[in-house]
Amino acid sequence: WKSHHWYRKRIGAVVAILAMDEPDDNVLINETFKDMLDDSDLMFEEDETDALTLTDLLGFLDEVHVPSALRKRTKAWGEKIKHHRQRIETRLKGAHEHLKNLKNGLKKRGKAMRKVIRDASNRTARRIITGDSNKRVREYIKEPPVAKLIDCVSFTLGVMLLVSAEFFALTAPRHFWKFYITTAWAMIFTRIALWWGGNFKYFLFDFCYFGNLVFTLVLLLAPTNTALLQVCFVWANGPIGLAMITWRNSLVFHSLEKVTSLYIHGAPPLAMMLIRWFVEDSPMCDEGGCVLSWYNWWILSISGYLFWQVLQLILTEIIGKAEIQTKGLQTSCRWIATHPKMTVHFLSLKISRYFGIMGKNEKYDHTTWKTKVIFVSFQAVYTMITLLPCKILFESFWANMIYLFVLYTYCVWNGARYYIHVFAERYTLQFRRVDSKSQSQSEPAETKEMVLKNGELKLPHYDKKPREHSATSSEKSPTSKHLNGTSSTSDAETTSDAQKKIQ
Repeated sequence: WKSHHWYRKRIGAVVAILAMDEPDDNVLINETFKDMLDDSDLMFEEDETDALTLTDLLGFLDEVHVPSALRKRTKAWGEKIKHHRQRIETRLKGAHEHLKNLKNGLKKRGKAMRKVIRDASNRTARRIITGDSNKRVREYIKEPPVAKLIDCVSFTLGVMLLVSAEFFALTAPRHFWKFYITTAWAMIFTRIALWWGGNFKYFLFDFCYFGNLVFTLVLLLAPTNTALLQVCFVWANGPIGLAMITWRNSLVFHSLEKVTSLYIHGAPPLAMMLIRWFVEDSPMCDEGGCVLSWYNWWILSISGYLFWQVLQLILTEIIGKAEIQTKGLQTSCRWIATHPKMTVHFLSLKISRYFGIMGKNEKYDHTTWKTKVIFVSFQAVYTMITLLPCKILFESFWANMIYLFVLYTYCVWNGARYYIHVFAERYTLQFRRVDSKSQSQSEPAETKEMVLKNGELKLPHYDKKPREHSATSSEKSPTSKHLNGTSSTSDAETTSDAQKKIQ
């Protein structure tokens, strides 16, 4: 309270100056401020505990007498400030809404413009490829002439790919991985172009594609990293290599889909085998020798697999869930759940029923979390089982050779079965249809009128009244009866021949 008098005096002086209507009395103002400056040293020399608080200052202001003119002027200024503030806020709000509407309008216009450009480019591409701007390319490639041409091209490329892979593997095993990356990603990009707008879009996020991506990044960015290369060897010869048996891959040269699936699963084991056994000073071996460590074999391999599994669940169950449900898109879980003949479906269902997870007559429902958890768990167990032989394959040359020989022989056998039992039957049936059409055009009218009913051949209806000349001839000579009998026999033979043709 030592500075109480100083604050009262100075506040009163300031208020008095502000209250002047025409402050021309410079002498009074100068003296007032001179006294304030003279006493300012006293204020700053005082102790900090003597400083005036906000409560004290408010109390002093209550004691100060403020003129009514100053109060009115201050109130008017406050009203003007409040009014201008409201106007500024209103204008800013209107400007914000206008900018928001302008932004939304630009988005809509941009979207519409992109759609127009995309439609125009699609029509141009359709006109170039199909000759008709309104015909879709997916429908065009299903037409018989185009489908046959694609099959011929696929067959040629498939055979050339096999021969080229053999050439690089035998002559340049150290650089085979470059050939693998080039050809594998050419096929993967082709599959992306064919599948992205269809029902199999989310198959592109399966573990085999993720594994090929990891192989490519490791071989390009870290070709000397022993730990990562050992993980690639384990993945290639474990879950990805054995997927050829799980998904029943087959070597069918004329089918681009089957060749691509086989190459995505079968090329990585071959590339890793060549790096492991046919490259001097293999980067898969470290200073301790060519031994697959337990850490790389299990910890790193399973950690990478779990990382992919989490990403796939986020993609299919959170990001793309609405699209999958509305459009009915296929996923690996949905595909296996709806195909009871698959080994994975049958085996997992049998195990689940044995442990009481699934009911005795309960079937898989791909829309429930129960089915999804079962498949995720079964796939994790399957992956760990496929990792078991990898240590022997990594440390034994002949074990690795026999393993790949069995896998590739299985795929070739499936391809042979397809060509003999499926493709040959369809091919023969196609020519049978052509022969039946030609026979129907060359057969006489009487044969065309024959109808097969209930397994019996019905001849066309003739008039019961015989011709006069045939009747008279049969009555006159006995040889005519013999001839008639011969003719009836020939009719029977004709009937049997026609029945054989129809059968």
